[in-house]
Order: sequence, then C-alpha cells, then structure tokens
Amino acid sequence: MVLTGIIIFMIIACTTINTKSYNLETPLLVKNTSVKIVLISDLHSTIFGKDQTPLIEKIKKQNPDLILLSGDIFDDKVPDSGTVLLLKGICSIAQVYYVTGNHEYWSRNMQNIRNILESFNVTILSDEYTSIFINNNEIILAGIEDPDKKYYEDFEYNQIAAMEKAFKELDNILLYKILIAHRPENIAIYCNYSFDLAVSGHTHGGQVRIPLILNGLYAPNQGFFPKYAGGLYQHEGLTHIISRGLSINPKLPRIFNPPELVTIIIESNK
Repeated sequence: MVLTGIIIFMIIACTTINTKSYNLETPLLVKNTSVKIVLISDLHSTIFGKDQTPLIEKIKKQNPDLILLSGDIFDDKVPDSGTVLLLKGICSIAQVYYVTGNHEYWSRNMQNIRNILESFNVTILSDEYTSIFINNNEIILAGIEDPDKKYYEDFEYNQIAAMEKAFKELDNILLYKILIAHRPENIAIYCNYSFDLAVSGHTHGGQVRIPLILNGLYAPNQGFFPKYAGGLYQHEGLTHIISRGLSINPKLPRIFNPPELVTIIIESNK
C-alpha cells in the first residue's frame, strides 16, 4: 500500500504544472519599472485538463507583459489541437513571440505551423530582431531558427552565419536585449552577441531529477548528465534561463520533474 501510494503521488506530482519564477535586475530599464515575461517551451501539443484551461488560467494569473514560445510548441506526431487550444487562450493576454524547435521541423509541416501561428497574431522571429515598448521601456527581442531547418527546409541554412548577419549590429545598441533560442547547448554561440538574457527549452528538464543531487539525467543533444538541464545559468553578462518544458509523454515519464511554466520578472535597479 505504501509503495502504491508513493507511485500515485509521483505520477500526480509529475503531471501537475509547476510555476517557476526568476527575478532579474538591470540598469537598462526606466527607474521603478519592470517587464514580466511568461516563457512557454516544449508543449508538444500536450493538453492539460479541459481545453487547456488549467494552463491558460496559470498564464493569466501571471499577468504577463510578454509571452515567449521557445520552440517545440507543436509536435511531429501529436495532433496540433493542444497547441491551437493554447494559442486561442493566450493570444488576448499579451503579445506572443515564437521561435522554431526541432520537432516543428521534424513534422515537415512548417508552412501550416506558420499559418496557424499567424492566425492568432503570434510574431515569428526567424533569425531577426524587433524593437518593442513595454511599460515605457524599449527592449530588443530576437529569435533564431532551430538548426534542423538545414535538414528539412533549406539545405544551405547555417545558424551561425544567420546570427552573425542578423545580430552583430546589436553591439552598438544600448537597450535590454533578449534572445529566444530553442537549444541551450549552443550557449557558447549566443554569448558572442550582446544579449542580456537568453531563454531556451529543449531539455525537458533532463527528464529525471533527484532534488539537490541530480539536476537532470538525460537531455537531447547533451546526453547523460547534461550541463544545461534547466534553471538559471550565468555567463558573465548573459543570463540564460532554460525551461524544463510542459510536455507529458506517458512512454517517457518525468520523475521529480513536473511540467514547468516559467515567469521572468526584469526590474530596473536604477
């Protein structure tokens, strides 16, 4: 009975959405102002409750200024219905920005994915940046394509070259700069540019965790005991936040690693 209870508890705990919050400070915002971001990653079209209501309500409760989708929001095997329900529920909460993940490219259905996103007024950032205004602050928001674009859409695509072309000029712009990039393992490349914050996903939190001992057992493209499984990492002037993602795969259960919704509050420290 005790063992059964423990198993039931673990199953419930690892399928219930956890909200993780990070607080950052910068002198690049106007005094006494802040920017609140909700980061959503690796949904893989998972559906929570009825019509995504539990997830949408958690996002509404955060009252974000900005919603960032850092890839693998769609899936290559799961129907798009879960993603469509989420987009329908969040498009009126705040402006939403998206970058591709590998599973979107694996679906070989990128044009339909782009059409769905655009139908909900989601801005797709494809190796480009934009200037946005939030709470009297001008900030730079940039996004990069997943490297698998090379294998599924453009055989000549090179992420490093694309970033160099798009972002080198940002060195001369003194504003707070955010990069959305699906894969955290490429952080050394991201550090070549003048971003203050990078947000990623892809790792699914390392799938298996042991609190205080093991941050993650295995992550795609990093293998066992990944260096960047999930959480906040500091690389000199660049803060890197990695979401543990929201997908639930019954064939590959999360252990001590619940699906995660990330909130980031950036405050002025002037």
